[in-house]
Amino acid sequence: MPLHLLLMSLLLAVNAVSIFGYATFALHPELLARWPWTAEVFAVSYPLFARGQILIAAAAWFALLTRAVRLRWLVPFAAVFAISGAMELLSTTYGIPFGKYEYTALLGAKILGKVPWLIPLSWFFMAVPSLLLAQEMLGRSGPVSRIVMGAVILLSWDLSLDPAMSHLTPFWLWETPGVYYGMPVGNLAGWFFTGILIMTALEWLGASAWSSRLRPRATWAFYLANLLLPIGMSLAAGLWGAVALSFGALALGLLIWKIRRRPSAQDTRAAFEPSLTSS
Repeated sequence: MPLHLLLMSLLLAVNAVSIFGYATFALHPELLARWPWTAEVFAVSYPLFARGQILIAAAAWFALLTRAVRLRWLVPFAAVFAISGAMELLSTTYGIPFGKYEYTALLGAKILGKVPWLIPLSWFFMAVPSLLLAQEMLGRSGPVSRIVMGAVILLSWDLSLDPAMSHLTPFWLWETPGVYYGMPVGNLAGWFFTGILIMTALEWLGASAWSSRLRPRATWAFYLANLLLPIGMSLAAGLWGAVALSFGALALGLLIWKIRRRPSAQDTRAAFEPSLTSS
C-alpha cells in the first residue's frame, strides 16, 4: 500500500477513535467514575490523540504532495507556516486579527510560549487543499477568484473546528466569549483575512498548478477526512448550527462549481451545428 494511503487510513482511524472517546467519556463523565482505570487512559489519550491527529494528517499530506510535485511544496510550506504563525502570535498577544485567546497545554510545545508549533502545521495542510479545490471548482477563472474561493473553503473548516476545539473542549480559551458557540464573530473575519493572505502567497508561489498533478478525489478525501473530526464531535454534542454552516459553505462552492461547469446555450448550440469550414 502506498505511504499516503496508509497514513490516510491511520488518520481516519484516529479520527474515529477520537470521536468515539469524546462522545462516550467527555459527554458522559459518569462512565469515568464507574471504571477508574478509564480516567487514567482518557487523561493520557485526550492530548495524545489531538497531537497525533495533526501529525498524521501532516505526514499524509506531505506524502501526497511529495508523490505529486516532489519537494516543491517546501517553500510554500515555509510561507504558510510564517504567515499563519504570525497571525496566531498577533492574536494571542494583541487580539488581532482573530480576537484575544489563549492556547492551553493540550497541544504541546509553543512558539514563544503562546502558539503550539502544531497549529501553523495544520494551517498548511488545510490551506493547500482548499486552494486546489477552489482551482478544481472554478476551472479557468483568474487567481483572484481562486484566492477568494480558497479562503471560503478554508473558513468552512473553522466553522466546525472552533466550536469543537474551544467550546466543546479546552484546546484554546477565548478571553471574551462570543455569540458563535463562545467564539467572537470577528474571528470569522480574521480567518477569512488570513485565508486571503495565505491563498495569495500560495498562488504567487504557483501552488494552484499542483491541481493538475493531484487527483481531485484525493484532495477531497484528505480535506473531508480532516473535517470529519470537528463535524463528528459537533454532531455528538448536538451543535447542529456549526455542522450546517460548515457544510453550507462547502455547498456554496459546489454550487458555483456546478453552475460554471454547465455548458452555456451558445456552447450547446455550437456543438450540434454543422461545421462551416469548406473542404
